[in-house]
Amino acid sequence: MPRLLIVEDNRLIREAVTEGFQVAGYDVVAVDRFSAAVDALERSGSTVDQRFDALILDIRLPDGNGYALAKRVRAQSDVPIVFLTAKDSESERVMGFETGADDYVVKPFSTKELVLRVGAILRRAGAGTDARSAVRYRLGDVVMTLDIDARRVDIDGAEVALTPSEWRILVELAGRPGQAVTREWILSECLDHPYAGAERTVDTHIANLRAHLGDDQWIETVRGYGYRFARATPLSE
Repeated sequence: MPRLLIVEDNRLIREAVTEGFQVAGYDVVAVDRFSAAVDALERSGSTVDQRFDALILDIRLPDGNGYALAKRVRAQSDVPIVFLTAKDSESERVMGFETGADDYVVKPFSTKELVLRVGAILRRAGAGTDARSAVRYRLGDVVMTLDIDARRVDIDGAEVALTPSEWRILVELAGRPGQAVTREWILSECLDHPYAGAERTVDTHIANLRAHLGDDQWIETVRGYGYRFARATPLSE
């Protein structure tokens, strides 16, 4: 049973979301304050993702904000994070994704849709996209290893921590080396988002992914179109 932490100060929204996920088979811990969320995370163990499978965070909280909480979580875990907010501005969305969010839901929203979005994120985070074994690529003197089953990426033998969304984008692009894809395609296939002027959402995820990989050359920009995985040399095991 997936375990979920919901952080929302509005009682009616918190209770409705909690009930929706419980009906869908989730084990839910719901709190209304930043400090209570920190306590719940600390009680869950030394690493957050040992206990919680996903976090749903309201951005505006009485004693803090969701961005700060997400940064705290991201320092030790790649557990999926979904933000809830009353503001639908590009700057808010970009800030959310820059702090490591996997999705961003604007109030008012459908609880059923939120449950489906979180379920899709958990499926992406869990099993990868197919049954391929580990795949290795060489770009110059650097070797990348993608282990789909273990959901792990190594650069020259050192593991790189990625968020679920970054992992999905990398796996999908690496499966098409040299093939350019549009931002619309990344939103639809990797992030489960319709394309609605959200170019910066994709660009932010790509920037974060490049930073984690330590080299911009793995993910190339196709000007005026989108992105592609570099024409790296596949290596046999």
